[in-house]
Amino acid sequence: MTDSPEKEARQSELDQAFTAFFRQHKEEFLRVAMTRLRNLQDADDALMDAAIQMHRKWIRIEAHSNPIALAYTILNAKITDFYRRRARHAEREIPVGTDSAAYNRAVTVDDILTLRGYESLDHALAELQKRAPKQADCVRLHYLSGMTFEEIAEYLNITRGAAKGNAHLGRKKLHDLMDLPETGKGDS
Repeated sequence: MTDSPEKEARQSELDQAFTAFFRQHKEEFLRVAMTRLRNLQDADDALMDAAIQMHRKWIRIEAHSNPIALAYTILNAKITDFYRRRARHAEREIPVGTDSAAYNRAVTVDDILTLRGYESLDHALAELQKRAPKQADCVRLHYLSGMTFEEIAEYLNITRGAAKGNAHLGRKKLHDLMDLPETGKGDS
């Protein structure tokens, strides 16, 4: 049984509209995923999972008053799913052998020093996500993804002022959570 030509034409229009939307926002979505996953391949995997979900729900996204906010919500859910899936697989993994050069390479001090700077930030962002999720999202999008407050407002479906306020408050809370020294106003 074949679909009617009208239905095929409508599906083709929907596919083209989704493709245009996704191409326009792909880099922004990838930056958002990178801020949470810290690895380009993992971020790309999560983004592709989100793209499949967005395509399935494209009619709903397109009809939404703020399509980018709904797409961002789907992306965040897929990033969370990515972490959960990784945790489930890690519990069942059994090392097969250590013949691989990647496993035999000793961890160097440089490797540890590179990661040291991210650990306290990651812990503080995780704590901020529990306490104030909107602030954590605004901090990630503005300071880690480099988005403007207008873009953040569109992504989170909030006002520009709320995006700016949440980013500022979130940064202050991160500062406190990381026990950073107070910054001075300069010499007077």
